[in-house]
Amino acid sequence: MNFSNDGILYYRSLNLKYLAALVLVVILAAMVGSQFFYVQNDIDKFITIVIFILITYCGVRLLRSIRLEAQRKKTFQDISNQLAKANDRLRKLDNTKTEFISIASHQLRTPLTSIKGFASLLLENSYGKITPRQKEALDKVYTSNDRLIKLVADLLNISRLESGRMEFKMKPCQIEDICQEVADAFMTRARYSHLYLEYKKPEEKIPQLSIDAAKVQEVLSYVIDNAIKYTLTGGVKITVERKERNHEGGPECVRITVADTGIGIPPNEILHLFSRFSRGKGVASLNSSGIGLGLYVGKQIIEANGGTIWAESEGKDKGSRFIIELPIEQDEELLARWGTEKVQSQNLTAESLMVKRK
Repeated sequence: MNFSNDGILYYRSLNLKYLAALVLVVILAAMVGSQFFYVQNDIDKFITIVIFILITYCGVRLLRSIRLEAQRKKTFQDISNQLAKANDRLRKLDNTKTEFISIASHQLRTPLTSIKGFASLLLENSYGKITPRQKEALDKVYTSNDRLIKLVADLLNISRLESGRMEFKMKPCQIEDICQEVADAFMTRARYSHLYLEYKKPEEKIPQLSIDAAKVQEVLSYVIDNAIKYTLTGGVKITVERKERNHEGGPECVRITVADTGIGIPPNEILHLFSRFSRGKGVASLNSSGIGLGLYVGKQIIEANGGTIWAESEGKDKGSRFIIELPIEQDEELLARWGTEKVQSQNLTAESLMVKRK
């Protein structure tokens, strides 16, 4: 068994403590016992015997407690060493898992992209005219393949986040233009689902934000896609507004709200919504293709851009709101960490992404 230097020093001090206690008990017992031969009356002899017995009893208890303390310390040290070894093995397994996911996702992405391309060419009659029945089958192939591509993209993002290899390009951009572009991209999708998609521009011009526009747009697209996917009637409304304070009372920010009239979120599920592999209990009936990675990745990306994201809902079948807040003046500490052009993440855990507000 390997012990740390602190443990060795502790055991040495414990042995010294035991020896010192033993010597003290023996000396006290000898001193009290010697008095027995000098006292004359029976009462003094009785008192001396009682004191001798008490000192011996307390001394034995003291020595026993010191030995038990040593045994408990040894047991705790053994458990600590075993936990340290187990933790080290788990860390190695986790790194191996992340590396495997990254390699597997890279290997899957190329053939999936090829399948999507050829399926698209077939649907466009590039290889000859196809029958309606063949088109229906190819549509299913294309849709399923597209889901797989999104899943692989999520897995790649997870591996990059956890290994600290996700890159960010922080530069000034206009958030209204990003929201407008995403809204336009989903307008046809909403109409096809017989839903409205409304985008409300801010009343005042918002200053440019120093963020990674592409990644923020990716998160916003995922949120709007989910809003349409889990809304049966009604629609989705996107609003952008400037706030003097964020929801935590921090500095000025831009708030993007994606509100829908969909299935809603039970209160007990909101807390776990942004965890890995977390999906609401009622979403499987509407969409069984997701595995609960998109919101987790989105949260890490938004926090890496100095912002926050959360969800609100009044309950089942009462719609939901996904809210993103991004700072108007980016934190200097964050800019120093990420840079303003091309930066590489170090460790995108929740703790490392927390940036102190001024």
